[in-house]
Amino acid sequence: MSLKKIFLATTLALSSSLAAAGNVSYDYIDLGYLDYDSADGFNVEFSTEFSEDFYGRIDYSDLNADFDGLDLSMTRLNFGYKTAFSSSTDFIAELGYEKIESDLGSFLGSSDDDGFNVRVGLRGMAAKNFELGGFVSYSDALESTDVTVEGRYHFTPAFSMALELGNDEEFDEHYGVSLRFNF
Repeated sequence: MSLKKIFLATTLALSSSLAAAGNVSYDYIDLGYLDYDSADGFNVEFSTEFSEDFYGRIDYSDLNADFDGLDLSMTRLNFGYKTAFSSSTDFIAELGYEKIESDLGSFLGSSDDDGFNVRVGLRGMAAKNFELGGFVSYSDALESTDVTVEGRYHFTPAFSMALELGNDEEFDEHYGVSLRFNF
């Protein structure tokens, strides 16, 4: 099944009024592992809610290429807006600054770039302990669009684990797993 079909199915599931009522948290710290076709590494994400409609998110990823010499780190500082899409689903829109730093190895040196990024999507509770999300992101520095879907199981109100699948124009297909603590 293609990622576009998965994203469409997730969007339909999230927009369904049959989903269980519940709120998703925007106050969390998330630690994860990312695996792209040619690189893997870790991700740390911190989010905090400023008001009923606005939140901020800091996202840092550090990736190492499967071939020798390439390291890439990405830092994103986003300001987000959220609004109810249905009784159990939020529509989110983020705009932010990003900085990409890459070490291309001893022969090629290093390269840095920065720019803006945009992220839109849906987050919602599909069942009492199961959250679904679907996001489309654009990176100005990478000149790339990423489509990602995420399923998150909440063990407790404060602790959850997620599996993420995505496809990025620049980095191709990727998956990730993460542990989240809501505060």
